[in-house]
Order: sequence, then structure tokens, then C-alpha cells
Amino acid sequence: MSVRRPSTRCFGTDRRGNFGATFALVCLPLAYVVGCGIDCSRVAQLRSQLQAAANAASAGSIAKVSPALLAARVMTSDGPVAVGAADAAEIFNAGMSGVTGYTLDSMIATVTRRGATLTAEVTFSAQVQTAFLRLIGRPDVTVRGAATATAKLPRFIDVYVSPQQFAGADAVGYAREL
Repeated sequence: MSVRRPSTRCFGTDRRGNFGATFALVCLPLAYVVGCGIDCSRVAQLRSQLQAAANAASAGSIAKVSPALLAARVMTSDGPVAVGAADAAEIFNAGMSGVTGYTLDSMIATVTRRGATLTAEVTFSAQVQTAFLRLIGRPDVTVRGAATATAKLPRFIDVYVSPQQFAGADAVGYAREL
């Protein structure tokens, strides 16, 4: 017993090797904090990609040559443009093709005509899987976003031109002679 007492007293007062012991104690929490930063960066990157797809879907669904704009031109009243919503969903899905690491909960696209204005709205909600945050009970993080775009429909003016004004006096006289 007398041999152990001096070594136990020295253990508490000995300052050699403090760096190694401190590093060992700090290493695990430090690695976890770095891992959480990586998870947060991945979540931000996926949210950015989802938002870019929503922006492209809202703007692309009401572009000048889009089916929604063509359908809205022939509509006689205000209301939803179904072909535009379907087009927006296709554009969104095409923008996210090949991207992994998330589960899309919902994506709602609407295209509506109100007067001479065509409005496209795209909203999304997704779950992004995590690696390090999973250790504290967060296996995934919810991200949400929305995008809105508007376009003005061209105004058409009905103009009546009589055949005499359009063809000129000589053509009208020729037509009478026949």
C-alpha cells in the first residue's frame, strides 16, 4: 500500500501530458461540431437547389412561349390555368432530377389569370437527411420555400377595316365590274 500512495499523489499534481489529455477530451466534441457544420452546409445547399428549381418553375411556366400563356390568351374569364400548373411541376422536377439526399414532402404549383396578369406560384417542403445531427435526435431537417412570378398578357384591340379601305379603290372597282 505504501508504494501506491506516492504514485496517486503524483497523478493529481503531475502536469506532464496535459496537452494530450486535454486534446483527447476536446477531440470528440470538436469533431461533432465540425460534423454539425457539414450537415448545416448540406441543408443550406439543398435548400438553395430546391429554391432555384422553384424559381425556374414559376418563371418558366409563364414564359412568352409557354403553354400557360397561350392558354391564358384564349381564356374568356379569370381563373386557374391547369396546363400552367402541370408545366411548372415538370420544370421543378426536371430541375431536381439527379439530386439526392432529400425527400420532397409537397410541391404545389398554381398558375392563375387575373385580368391581364398571369401569376405563377410554386411552394415546396422537403426533408433533408442529416448524418451528425442524427446523433442528437435530428435525422432530418425540414426546408420550405416559395417562388412567385408574374407576366402581363398582351392587350388585343379589335379593329374593323372595311374591304374598300383595305383593298383600295381600284380593287373595289374591279370587283364591281366582275
